[in-house]
Amino acid sequence: MPDLLSIAPLTETVPVRGAGAIICGVPVKAIAGLLAKFPDLRKMWATGKWDVDQLLGMSDEVIAALIAAGCSNIDEANADNLALDEKAELLAAIVRVTMPRGPGPFMATLTALLGTVGGGAASPTAPVSKSRKPSQS
Repeated sequence: MPDLLSIAPLTETVPVRGAGAIICGVPVKAIAGLLAKFPDLRKMWATGKWDVDQLLGMSDEVIAALIAAGCSNIDEANADNLALDEKAELLAAIVRVTMPRGPGPFMATLTALLGTVGGGAASPTAPVSKSRKPSQS
């Protein structure tokens, strides 16, 4: 079993028109930028449910930005020129590489972390504690 220092970054190659699109996943800083820029993406992110059909229903600008952020060898202008089925294949691969366990576990962990660090929302996996009413003796 490899140690943590020898883990290679996740990548995937998706064939597109005889070439290979290198899927590297979307870094956290890029995700934050995309969420700030695109309200539709932010709404979907908040649900924790990533659906390629829903993504494909968003504006071409959102899709091109996501593909460019998740592929090391495709920029937004070229992503915009892809056929719809090519975009769908790339988006599915980007989600797989960015969140290998899926968006649900990622969002649950993030929510728990925010609740622990920021005092915000409670962990979705930890039970809420209930204080007992003081006894009236």
